[in-house]
Amino acid sequence: MSEFSLNILIVEDDISIGLEIEIMLKEIGYKVIDLVDSSGKAARIIEKENPDLILMDVNIKGNLSGIELADNIAHLKIPIIFITGYNLDKNFELASKVENIGFLVKPIQKYTLQSTIEQAFKRMGERKGNEFVFPVRNTMIFKKRGVLFRIKVADINFVKASDDYTITNTTEGEFVSTIRLFEMEEELLPLGFVKSHRSFIINPDKILSFDTNNNEVMIEGIKIPVSRNNKSQIIEILKNRNE
Repeated sequence: MSEFSLNILIVEDDISIGLEIEIMLKEIGYKVIDLVDSSGKAARIIEKENPDLILMDVNIKGNLSGIELADNIAHLKIPIIFITGYNLDKNFELASKVENIGFLVKPIQKYTLQSTIEQAFKRMGERKGNEFVFPVRNTMIFKKRGVLFRIKVADINFVKASDDYTITNTTEGEFVSTIRLFEMEEELLPLGFVKSHRSFIINPDKILSFDTNNNEVMIEGIKIPVSRNNKSQIIEILKNRNE
């Protein structure tokens, strides 16, 4: 499932170092959408690809430094981790003045890189048990086999409670987490999801059919129960959708 993990852009003026970082990211399980060495190239890729994360060297080629480029794209709300190899105090001070989620110092080791990415995203969001979610660009972050996955809320089919866990079924696969169902409700109900049953939250846009005799909706070939208390709400949602 690595193709569904974070899409990362590397902006590094030393291509050999950039290639080392790319290899490490791929070994961890992330997808590198590109490696560029200048602000101009980076700006074009950012506009075209809309990466989930940027690893940005403070000193890059082009008209803008990495810090200036980060400031220019701040409105896009793309998480940025800065990279530097010298002038640590000065660069850290400058980087702290623009939006960023972390800081890496060369030479970079794989597990330092992995830990920095994970810890940075945890700081961004609200911690829920061993997982964390946050509303950046209507997405949720899940961890699976040590890799972070950014999942669009629109791609979530349903969430099922299972003992002390929840299983989030998405178009990208399933994610098991220790986030409780009521915590998922807090995140998803304001975004148009509905509770169909005490053990299920569903995305109404994903409903293929509703068997009102057996009180079941069909989503992605899976039958999901609908309680009597929630039946009328779902019928009303489907009615409005079809008008």
